[in-house]
Amino acid sequence: MTATYAKEDANCKSDILFIGTTGIRKFVTPPAKPAHLDAEMYIDVIVPAGFKGVDFENICLILEIKGPTGAKFMPNPRMGSGVHWGIPSGSTMWDETTLSPTPRVRLRNPHDRLNSGGINGLSFWLGLSGLPTTPMVSFTAAATADRVSASNTASCPIKIKDLAVGEQLTGYLGRD
Repeated sequence: MTATYAKEDANCKSDILFIGTTGIRKFVTPPAKPAHLDAEMYIDVIVPAGFKGVDFENICLILEIKGPTGAKFMPNPRMGSGVHWGIPSGSTMWDETTLSPTPRVRLRNPHDRLNSGGINGLSFWLGLSGLPTTPMVSFTAAATADRVSASNTASCPIKIKDLAVGEQLTGYLGRD
């Protein structure tokens, strides 16, 4: 089966922030493979070339698994020490004090520059657990960030369906 993606709202427009290259692969060592990890996922947050040198604050990637039932995101050693793992705490709050596996997560990088296009964006790494024998997952993804000396910005939320281990989507996902 081949993965597909689409904007959640076909009329959504974003000029600055996009979901970029997204893929799932078998875990590659080193580092040591965490217990209960079925695969690892990488997902980039990217900007057009005109915003390549701009500083951003609170770069957030919000992901929610839509299937299969029981699948969860989990921390990955490649996540990096500067990324904050957030699990839902109420309807609009995020708890960044625990690294619990969850079907809904917010990854937050407090400050960074974003790159443009292809496979050179700000990469976020996660683990996946609870995948079936034919390991694939469907989920939603959205990114937000605060621009220094400018207003907030957000990507168009997208839904990715049936992304399998060994598969990758590239480009500015959700860009017209």
